[in-house]
Amino acid sequence: MDDRYLSVASALFAVVVAASLVGAPLAMADWGEQAEFSVEPVQRSERDDEVPVLRYEELPFDARDAVRRAVESPDGHHVVYGWEDAPDRFFYSDYAAPGNGRYVVVYEGRYYRLETYAGGGFPFVYWLYELPFVAYGLILASVAVRTYDGERSPRTAAVLALLGVAFHLLGPEFDFPLIPPGAFVGFGTAVTVGLAVKLLWDAAYTNYPIP
Repeated sequence: MDDRYLSVASALFAVVVAASLVGAPLAMADWGEQAEFSVEPVQRSERDDEVPVLRYEELPFDARDAVRRAVESPDGHHVVYGWEDAPDRFFYSDYAAPGNGRYVVVYEGRYYRLETYAGGGFPFVYWLYELPFVAYGLILASVAVRTYDGERSPRTAAVLALLGVAFHLLGPEFDFPLIPPGAFVGFGTAVTVGLAVKLLWDAAYTNYPIP
């Protein structure tokens, strides 16, 4: 395959990924929209008569999934990021009442007290969390420009772009499937700082200019 074609294709791929990361406050907006689920095992005799009893198998799929994840988690807690993904069977607010944020669920023959509530916080807090990914996107965009000009390896641009895609796959868009939010921020910060140091090193000790 022609080297020029590889450079252009890698650069365009990197630009698209870079744009998605520079736009992290929009792409990762789910981070600040949290539907939280908390469960605690209870005896049948301990439940409040005013609290409705829900049977797990009768719930919609998204509600079953959230309840199951909360029951199976070590701390009895699960978060769904993004209001569009929050099961609409439940109520989410700072205020809980029987049937509105407070339920009893029968799951595999056991009774669980379930509380659902709204989490998250001020948007600017999450913008700070997203800064490492915005910075990575800016660096990636500059690498893409250098790649297009033939000053960077197409392979380097492609690998860095794939790493940018991994940020999305590991982040709030997919409810942090492998690492928790704090570790996700730490990972993004470490990778971004490492990339910046590597580029500065290249500029100082190789023929590559700073992108």
